[in-house]
Amino acid sequence: MAETFQFLDVSVNIFMLALGCRWFSVCIAPWNKYNRRFKNEECEREQMPGSIYAQILPCDFDGLPAWEIIADSGAKAVVTQLGATLISWEPKPGKNVIDGYHNAAELRQCIASRSRVLAPWPGRVKDGSYVFDGERYQLEFDANGEAIHGLVQDLDFAVVAKDTALVLAADCPGGVGYPWPFRIEVTFSLENGADGVEHLSVVIAATNTGAQDIPLALGWHPYLRIPDQEVISNCELEIPARTKILVDGKKIPLAGEAAYAGVQAPVKYAYVGNTEIDDSFRGLVPDEDGVATTFVRSLSSTQQIKVSQEPISTSVMHVFTADDLPRDSRKSFALEPLSNLPDAFNRADSMASVRLRPGGVKTISATLSYSE
Repeated sequence: MAETFQFLDVSVNIFMLALGCRWFSVCIAPWNKYNRRFKNEECEREQMPGSIYAQILPCDFDGLPAWEIIADSGAKAVVTQLGATLISWEPKPGKNVIDGYHNAAELRQCIASRSRVLAPWPGRVKDGSYVFDGERYQLEFDANGEAIHGLVQDLDFAVVAKDTALVLAADCPGGVGYPWPFRIEVTFSLENGADGVEHLSVVIAATNTGAQDIPLALGWHPYLRIPDQEVISNCELEIPARTKILVDGKKIPLAGEAAYAGVQAPVKYAYVGNTEIDDSFRGLVPDEDGVATTFVRSLSSTQQIKVSQEPISTSVMHVFTADDLPRDSRKSFALEPLSNLPDAFNRADSMASVRLRPGGVKTISATLSYSE
C-alpha cells in the first residue's frame, strides 16, 4: 500500500510539473519554437546557434532615458522608459522596421500612438462611458474628444531585469473614470532563428494590485514599415482571420452579433494600393505552430514582416494603414495585437474576459519577424 501511495505521489508531481511547463510554453512564448524545451525536469531556455542575446545598455533618446538591446547577430532595438515605448528595431544593420517617434516632444504628446502600450483598454470606449458591477464610470477625453488606448503612455517605467531580455514595469494608480490600480510589465527580447530570420518579441502583462475586481484589456500599437520603401501601396497584406468587425461612424463595433461579419480566411490584399484599412479582425486561424501570423510582403523586393500572436490570449488583430497622420501617412502599417475588441467594457460578450480578479494577471504576446 505504501508503495502504491508513493507511486501516485510521484505521478501527481510529474503531472503538475508537466502542466506548469506546458502553461509557460503556451501562454508566454508559444511562437518560439527555436529555443524552448523541457530539460532536467524544468523549463529552460536552450541557446541554439544564432539565438544568443548580447547586451542591454542604457542610452538616450532625445534627452529621455532609454535602453538599447543589441543581439550578437547585429540586430538592435531602442526602448524608452517613458511608456515602455519601442522607438526602433533594426533587424539588419541600417534597416529600421519600426516607424516610431522622431523626438521626445512627439513621444510626450503620444502623437499617433506609435508603439504605444495599450492598457487598461485598447481602442475607443463609446462616449468614454461604461458600466462595471452596476456602477457607471466616465473616462477623460483626449484632445480629439476620444477615450482611447488607456492610461499608461505617460508612466515612467523602471527596469526590472536586463539579462537576456529587457523587462520594464510601472504601477498605474488608475485615473479619471478608472479608479483601480494595476501593475503593468513589458518584456522586450531579440532573437535570431535557426533560419536566419530576426525576431523581436513583446510580452505585456497586467496585474490587478487592488482589492476588488477590475475591467482590463490589453494591446500594442506598433507601426511597421518595409525598409527602403517610401509608402505601403506596393505591398501585399495577409491576415489569418475568419471574422471582420463592423463598426459605426465613430469606429465603435456594432452591438452584439451585428459586429461580426464572416470572411474567408486568410483575408488578403494582394496589392494594397490606395486601400484604406482601419479594421479589427478576430477568429484568428493558428498555423502548425499554434500561432496566428499576419504578413506584410513587399511586391518590389523579397522583404517580409510577420506579426505572430497567440490566438487565445491575444485574440484580435487590428490593422490600420496609417491614413491622415500628422506626419508620414501611409508609410507604414499599424498591426496591433489586442486581447479584446475596442469598446470591450461595453460589450456583454466581453464582460467575462475583461474581468480581472485581485492578484490576477492578464497577458498578451506578439513576435515581429523580418526576413529579406
